[in-house]
Amino acid sequence: MFSVLLFVLFSFSQQDSLDLYINKGLDASYIEDYDNARFYINKAIMLDPNNPLGYFVYAGLFRLFMSDFVTDSLLDSFFYYADKTIEKANLRIKNGDEEAWAHFYIGGINMYISSFYIEKGNYIKSFGFAERSINEIKFCLAQEPELYDAYLVMGSYEYLKGSFPLWSTYKNIGIEKVKKAALMSKYSQPMAKNVLAILLEREGRLDESLEIAKELVNTYPQGRTFRWTLSKVYMAREEWDETIENYEYLLLNIIQEQPGNNYNIIQTKLSLATAYYKKGEYDKVIQLCNDIFERGKNNEKTKKMVKETEKIYKKAKEGQ
Repeated sequence: MFSVLLFVLFSFSQQDSLDLYINKGLDASYIEDYDNARFYINKAIMLDPNNPLGYFVYAGLFRLFMSDFVTDSLLDSFFYYADKTIEKANLRIKNGDEEAWAHFYIGGINMYISSFYIEKGNYIKSFGFAERSINEIKFCLAQEPELYDAYLVMGSYEYLKGSFPLWSTYKNIGIEKVKKAALMSKYSQPMAKNVLAILLEREGRLDESLEIAKELVNTYPQGRTFRWTLSKVYMAREEWDETIENYEYLLLNIIQEQPGNNYNIIQTKLSLATAYYKKGEYDKVIQLCNDIFERGKNNEKTKKMVKETEKIYKKAKEGQ
């Protein structure tokens, strides 16, 4: 009896430690502190090498980094940890151990891969991984309906499904599922809140979106991840002073932390040029546009943004 009690206490202690490392790693990732994020996630993996959770969060970290820096330089590392997650999760399913969570990890990884191919414009490949993801999430929720982390994946998928006219009712269903994840998920609350803010902004529910975006930035004020969302919401609300304040913060942060990331610099300066144009400050618009032209020349990735810049530049010159 005493040995059983010791085992139970050890198991609880190990899970608590694992969750502590994972949450510290996630918090670091939300402020783009990638070194500390890797440190804590590695500790989680060393604590329980057969648990898919550490590998899953590590894959998510590489996915965030690639999106943040607009680079494929860590793609091999991302797929290594994605494969590790699936390997460890399948082993748990085979052993009948925490099957619902195992299906969630596989579903989540496939959705990460799907989102990568969406960014690359490969929608056919993206759709295949999305289908695999949702099949796994359905297994997960059939076994454990209150595994709310899975609601983020399912809700996001249903919202996208609702973008097609025949399935338009799925939009609100998807939003409600993401909202549940934002309120009750174990590991996904901040990211679910961010997704929720983005979806609400797209639907014109700007007051709700702003409240969530401000909460996230207040919680993680030094990061870029949630500041992008807040800036976009202010832009949609046509609150130009607040838009400028937040994009100026992003621009300074990017120049300091990502000086070679011309894509993000141009994206930020284009948003600032738009806001200054709306305020009638044409000299600032022209200055920003000229810098965009210089940074964006002969750059295939930024070609569309440079074309948008040309339109704003022309209007600003006419307005002077």
